[in-house]
Amino acid sequence: MGITTNVLIMVPDLSLVDETFDTNITLSYFLSIQVCLDGFSFSILDPVRNKYIQFRYFSFHHKVKETDLPELTNKIFEQNELLNLPYKKVFILIPSRFSTLVPSGLFTPDEAAGWLRFTHEVPENHNIVFSQMKLADAWNIFAIPSQLGDIFKRQFPEPSFFQQYIPMTETKLAISRPGVSKTQLIINLQSNYFDIVVIEKNNLKLSNSFQIRGENDLIYYTLFVFEQLQLPPSNTEIQLIGAHPEFNVIRKTLEKYIKHVKQPGLPSGFQYSYLFKDVPGHRFHNLLSLASCVS
Repeated sequence: MGITTNVLIMVPDLSLVDETFDTNITLSYFLSIQVCLDGFSFSILDPVRNKYIQFRYFSFHHKVKETDLPELTNKIFEQNELLNLPYKKVFILIPSRFSTLVPSGLFTPDEAAGWLRFTHEVPENHNIVFSQMKLADAWNIFAIPSQLGDIFKRQFPEPSFFQQYIPMTETKLAISRPGVSKTQLIINLQSNYFDIVVIEKNNLKLSNSFQIRGENDLIYYTLFVFEQLQLPPSNTEIQLIGAHPEFNVIRKTLEKYIKHVKQPGLPSGFQYSYLFKDVPGHRFHNLLSLASCVS
């Protein structure tokens, strides 16, 4: 049974508006949106100053299903005038387990659906979309709920869709330096699954998603990746991002097995309004990294 939203007032859990934000010049701003089972969030970047000046997060406090997201998204659009203004660019992040990467040399748009269906059972009522990962020299093919995608296409003239592998990977490759020997393993937590991306010597070595069915699944799969890729624990850094009810517990458990576990703050490469001190950077790391993934 779906969520009844006809009388639902969507109140943001966190809302930040810098005094320099100007509704008259939104056509010069970049808008980034993330929607998932955890909630709906958006941020606004002034690319002229490379500065984030707006942020808003709506937590879905009640348990929701994927089929509820279109209805909740529509309600947020109805109640937030900011999302009905025109923007220079609009980036949409829809986290998905149904994703695969194909090297640029092998990718053709006509074969994108075939590649994804070869690796996943794509759910019905999902559209298959793809985005280029320039620094990784690959294409990210992924599935998003059709109805949700249609809402964003109706709301914005030319939205760009992303899956989480892109901000997880491209932002790290952009700041990696040749000759740096430390291997980076990025873990992105979701409510019922997690993603692992491994970057070694400025190259993408692995990107994969794993379902969380039991309390030891994350540790098991993480250590399995260490073993399979023969990663040296003393020289491998784990960066833990994303949202999960047991985020802190998971971090402490990881620290029992891995020496270098970090919880990054706000993504580097941007300026932030002083108000962003209240934004948990690890939780919204992918959302706030989107603007650096697009040239």
